[in-house]
Amino acid sequence: MNKFKDFFNSKKSVAVVGVLFACFFLYTNLQTYFHLKYFSVYGIAECTEIDIQNTNTYAAYKFYVDGKRFDGSIQLGSIVYPGWVGKHFKVQYSSKDPKINDLLLDKPVYDTVRIKKAGFVIKVQ
Repeated sequence: MNKFKDFFNSKKSVAVVGVLFACFFLYTNLQTYFHLKYFSVYGIAECTEIDIQNTNTYAAYKFYVDGKRFDGSIQLGSIVYPGWVGKHFKVQYSSKDPKINDLLLDKPVYDTVRIKKAGFVIKVQ
């Protein structure tokens, strides 16, 4: 029992926790990278809201795959354009796991036929 207590009071425990954290961080980021590189599919997403939390700004969005709704968000940084809410953009997602996705804000979609096919209802303004 004394060895266990000594381990957690030593610098080795901090190093082990640091290595485990780094491994988890690499795993999640590499998983996203490889899924989007090798199993990439494109669809259409709708920006649902712009949210400001402290100093970060996020765009929330939704898209449909085989009739099932998926939600996502992307950090915008200093780019804020509230006119994006309700607008449609291209979304890249993994065919193996659509929860792994990325909104392509530089690729807006204006074709109403494609937007309707993607599962959205066009609102007349």
